[in-house]
Amino acid sequence: MDDYVHEWMARVRWADLRPVARLGAADEPPRRRGLWQGLALAAALWVGSAGATLAWGHGGHSPAPAGAGRTAVPPTPVQLEARSARFDFDPPRPGSYRLPVVKPAADGAVIDASGASRRLAEVLAGRITVLSFVYTRCSDANGCPLATAVLYRLHGATGSDPELARHLRLVTLSFDPGHDTPGTMARYSRVAATREPRSPWEFLTTASDRQLAPILAAYGQLVQRPPRPAAAPTHLLRVYLIDRQLRIRNIYGLEFLDPRLLLADVRTLLLEDRTVRR
Repeated sequence: MDDYVHEWMARVRWADLRPVARLGAADEPPRRRGLWQGLALAAALWVGSAGATLAWGHGGHSPAPAGAGRTAVPPTPVQLEARSARFDFDPPRPGSYRLPVVKPAADGAVIDASGASRRLAEVLAGRITVLSFVYTRCSDANGCPLATAVLYRLHGATGSDPELARHLRLVTLSFDPGHDTPGTMARYSRVAATREPRSPWEFLTTASDRQLAPILAAYGQLVQRPPRPAAAPTHLLRVYLIDRQLRIRNIYGLEFLDPRLLLADVRTLLLEDRTVRR
């Protein structure tokens, strides 16, 4: 096995992921455990689709016993054009349909992974953007790890498509600012590490729940806070497609979070931009 799980979670070190399956929840520092559990789950989603069987601990539960035959094979790239058991259909041809304007994409005060204060509108400006709201402690395989894995596949697709790399931006914004500090988001951003030219991928948080609240309300991203401050929030999975004019053009839930569909929508907006410029 290589030192890195290359195609699935960029440059996440296998040595860093492996302890998640070996240690109990009480054995790891909370910040490190939450970060790597989320990344491990997303990695497992795609490694599992290639036929490898991995046992991961998640969600603060005791990890499943590691079987004697637990193996991990070097993953192979997954083609975005391929059907899957979950999405057994062909996506529409880019440009064969129009995406309606849903509503304006809201602005707000955010902080990037370097600790710099920015405006969300500034981050979104100038490119077609795919925006995902997550929290790094999430351990639901159909939640934040899935959204991050889908963005990872889009990010990988830009490596072989220079036009896509020039015009697409990915944004991951945490809705758990008490835990997801800029430093935590910087560690989470390792999923985007690559040596080849790809689209930019921003990892953001906010200074407080007070600054976050109007952003969530404007986007309609539902998040429920538990009564215990240290407990993890619950939420509905949402990913947003935003055009250059800062307008939301599509909103994807769990049933439509197919990277091939997102890519077709992005390319439809690219074709729309060309028509407008003529």
